[in-house]
Amino acid sequence: MSDRVLKNEETQQRETNSTIQGFENRRQHVRIFYPPRCPVKFLPEMIVNHHNCLVLDISEGGIRFAISNALLIKQRTLTALLRFPDGGEIEITGEVVRRNYNQVALKLEKGIPYSRIMSEQLRLRNLETNGVISPPYTTRS
Repeated sequence: MSDRVLKNEETQQRETNSTIQGFENRRQHVRIFYPPRCPVKFLPEMIVNHHNCLVLDISEGGIRFAISNALLIKQRTLTALLRFPDGGEIEITGEVVRRNYNQVALKLEKGIPYSRIMSEQLRLRNLETNGVISPPYTTRS
């Protein structure tokens, strides 16, 4: 086979892998979703401008969180403290890429470590196995 044919096949495979039933996957990282009815004690705590915010999902490259009135956040860049239930803390800084009435999404300057994402996934799966929470909590969408 020629190099051109191989490159075309590789391109088609990548396009197939990133498109599922007409949906193009633009995400680069595994995303951890926190169940909506999950008890707060099992959720990470995010502190922005001295306010605690509910974390909705995290990935290596971004975070989405709920805040009572997201439209009041005027900054383009936010710095926050992300505190996990095991006591681990990460200071994050990110660009506001989306906001609506009660949610803000940040693209992080320095990502959340992959090891932390995987430990959160494992922790949530263990909570699900023990009947404490119910899925979904991960996707690669």
